[in-house]
Amino acid sequence: MNKTSNSRTRLNALERLGLAAVTLLLCLQLYLNILLGRAQLDLPALARALRQAGLSVLPALTLIAVAAGVILGHQAARLLAEIDLPGLILVPVIYAVVMELIPLLVGVLVAGRAGVALAARQATLIASGKVDGLLVSGMNPIQFTTGPVLPAMLAMSFALSVWGTLVALSAALLWLLAMADVPLYLFNEALRQALSPSDLLEALAKPLIFALVIALVATANGIAAGRDVAGVSQAATDTMIGAVTAILLIDLAFVLAP
Repeated sequence: MNKTSNSRTRLNALERLGLAAVTLLLCLQLYLNILLGRAQLDLPALARALRQAGLSVLPALTLIAVAAGVILGHQAARLLAEIDLPGLILVPVIYAVVMELIPLLVGVLVAGRAGVALAARQATLIASGKVDGLLVSGMNPIQFTTGPVLPAMLAMSFALSVWGTLVALSAALLWLLAMADVPLYLFNEALRQALSPSDLLEALAKPLIFALVIALVATANGIAAGRDVAGVSQAATDTMIGAVTAILLIDLAFVLAP
């Protein structure tokens, strides 16, 4: 019985990987056709996806980034009061916030908002039978749902990562200036030492990769939910778990890469 269950689990995982690959190919085909003038992007759906992927997350991200910046400033100020080596403290902390905290935070928020919504919508189309109407009318269900959402998630993930980094660093700087009397030039020097141009490119690339994986995971789980209405909630749950797991594994790969 356990062997049968394990084999089914592996099969479902392989099916989802296949669906993710098909989703990526179909979306790329759609975008190529749009560039060639053979197809049109659903602009209302794109606008809704932009709100879901970014604008609705912006207040939460701003609040968390401010809190992270204040925590960063507070902890750095305590250490600076005990150790007269500001650069030793500021450089690694700035690096950790920009390279790890903000990209992971953006990825998790986008997965929880836009990824879950995409999976639920895909699963609802299948459970309600509306996907049959799309097929009859000659529209590809994946291109119809994921096509407008993917560029929105990519754009808003990039924008949110830039905004979150700026807010967190600004909050930390203000705290250090007000509470620890750290001069501005010292913070700027630590920032320069902590982040090289390649580091900044990596910090901006991570949320884009996370967004792509989230969209593929959400679409695969939404399609795999089947025609049972209960599968909608299961697709949303699987998407959140799968997306967060994938985000952490991808970030681990960045860390371990030479």
